Amino acid sequence: MPKVKLKFNWKLFNPNFHHLEKELTNIYRRFIWCYGGSSSAKSYSVAQAILIIGCLIENSDTLVFRKVSATIDETIYKDFKNIIYDLKLDRFFNCQAKKIKCVNGSQIVFKGLDDPEKIKGISSFKRVVLEEVSEFDYADFKQIRKRLRGIEGQQIVCMFNPINKEHWIKKKVFDMEEQNQLSKSLVDHNGVLRLNVEEKYTHVSEKWEGGKIKVNGEEYPPNFVVIKSTYLNNFWVVGSPCKSFGFIDIQTIADFDHDKKTDYNFYSIYALGNWGKLNKGGEFYKKFKAEKHVTDRIPYESNKPLHISFDENLHPYLSLSIYQASGLRSWKIDEICLEHPNNSLAHVLKEFKRKYPPNREKVFLYGDRTSLKGDSKLKQGENFFTLIEDSLKSDGYTITRRLPSKNPSVSSRGNFINEIFEENIFGIEYLISDNCTKTIEDYESVKEAPDGTKLKQRTKDPVTKITYEKYGHLTDTDDYFICEYYKLEYNKYLGKRKKHIVSKPINSH
Repeated sequence: MPKVKLKFNWKLFNPNFHHLEKELTNIYRRFIWCYGGSSSAKSYSVAQAILIIGCLIENSDTLVFRKVSATIDETIYKDFKNIIYDLKLDRFFNCQAKKIKCVNGSQIVFKGLDDPEKIKGISSFKRVVLEEVSEFDYADFKQIRKRLRGIEGQQIVCMFNPINKEHWIKKKVFDMEEQNQLSKSLVDHNGVLRLNVEEKYTHVSEKWEGGKIKVNGEEYPPNFVVIKSTYLNNFWVVGSPCKSFGFIDIQTIADFDHDKKTDYNFYSIYALGNWGKLNKGGEFYKKFKAEKHVTDRIPYESNKPLHISFDENLHPYLSLSIYQASGLRSWKIDEICLEHPNNSLAHVLKEFKRKYPPNREKVFLYGDRTSLKGDSKLKQGENFFTLIEDSLKSDGYTITRRLPSKNPSVSSRGNFINEIFEENIFGIEYLISDNCTKTIEDYESVKEAPDGTKLKQRTKDPVTKITYEKYGHLTDTDDYFICEYYKLEYNKYLGKRKKHIVSKPINSH
């Protein structure tokens, strides 16, 4: 067949495809992970990229695995066939039983892993695609990783929904990598995409790569990349930014909104593409329910004071929580959680100043009273809070410190906050904006110790080797704010518990 020049309109593709185009043509990328929420076009975009880049451009062979062979025809194989006809490529491809052949000789083979023997003989393929890799065993993945060898630039492309944070993909793969954040958009219009596409058309939810690899003393670029996407990155669910292509699927969006109100954990997994939490039970904040206490993003009101609360721990990040309030109502509008190497007070304050420049309104400062202690690395009279105050005052903020005379006990403050969540005790209402994702995860993850305090679950960072408490830092900032802002109500609550009597609400804010 004579050579044919094909030109594809970029409006045929979602952001995932453009990122895949970049990664599939990078010979150093060994592992490409596409994960996130449902309806994010992960599998569809991978199929588009394999057909166009793998078959038509590279003339390379691809092997597509699913865990169960019987599910192939109505899932990933169907996606490939639909794309061939949608893009009018049927004259270039011949669809056979579990095989698609291109006129240039390249092919895509579909297999199930019902029989582990099928992993053998994969070395002749340029790529192996693992559809719904979360259904695979870790042993399957290790075998595929070992047996795909012998050709420069061979790649393993994986797609999945992150159902369980205890899954081997997170524990044994993702958590073992140095996670270096990349731009969520492809901003280089001079060759990366081979077309001129505005940044907003290439935006995904998150993208990161592993660390550089060393072989025989030589250093090479990272071989590991992760692309996270959700339905919000699918132009055939939410419409394109310019509204000239794609469409708005109101039923799908309405269904996600329903999940958000009725089962936030389900929504978090399948809409937002976050790692799920299946091992429920024993939570410290046992009355917290995301579908009740998390609300749509709450805008910052510049005519109201800001309340900010810190936790001094540096790992996994230095925590800053930001609130606004009116009487007995308060709401968390933001969180700043900068990880290594930006987990310093200077970096956190710089980010706060960028997002919330000074105005006439006061900023109230909360936190752990023990941070008033001196530090041998600081000048005499300096401490964590004076550093914050000096930095903010120098840029024009008016600061008022609000610290307790002594820290409230962990168990008592936990019980108080649980009663706020359960029944709005004393008329208190506290809500969390849905952009505070790490705070929400904290509330759902912190466990209760046998003595009624927070269980100190420690973990080690695989890269820095630093051991730290995994959860509890952001909820600690909430504890400090809530118990001090509602100080009169909290003291009344303690008296009520001691005397077993019911009193009238107090409000003096």
